[in-house]
Amino acid sequence: MTLPERIAHVDDWLLDRLFQPVADRLPGRLTALQLGLSCQLGALMLDGLSLVLPMLLFGASLSNMIDSALIWCISLAFFLGMKRSAPMVRPGMLNPLRPLLRAMRLLSLAFLAYQLFRGLGAPGFIWLLTQMTTISQLLFTVGLYLVACQPRPPYQRMSTRSGPIIEGAWGAGGRINS
Repeated sequence: MTLPERIAHVDDWLLDRLFQPVADRLPGRLTALQLGLSCQLGALMLDGLSLVLPMLLFGASLSNMIDSALIWCISLAFFLGMKRSAPMVRPGMLNPLRPLLRAMRLLSLAFLAYQLFRGLGAPGFIWLLTQMTTISQLLFTVGLYLVACQPRPPYQRMSTRSGPIIEGAWGAGGRINS
């Protein structure tokens, strides 16, 4: 097995063994897609907060934080694109976002590992900002995996009617009516 196949296998394992069972156990009205998009919106808001706090508390200018601001704008564009592609996911059909988002899921896992490593050695108040960014990246990754989960099949209505299954010439006990 080559390295790309192993990475794809890890991604499939995470999706099928960790996130799909969670998505299957969600309450009836809440879908995995809705929860995933909510996680991504929460990640976007938390990332925005970690962007604005240094400006408010330390007087940092936007020019000092331009790279973070551009990354936030790209994240906003990605979220809006995900919101627009949500109608493609329908109950009873395969989720088309699952193969489309594989590279994005793997990149977000790599950035999450990097953010965890980066946040370990940050001093003082910077540690709090890096932890907010780490939580934001974690929410974003969880949201991506939830969006890629297969939707539940539509509910089937069961007949509550009692009586013979076949009506017509057959009477009670299987005899032909005369």
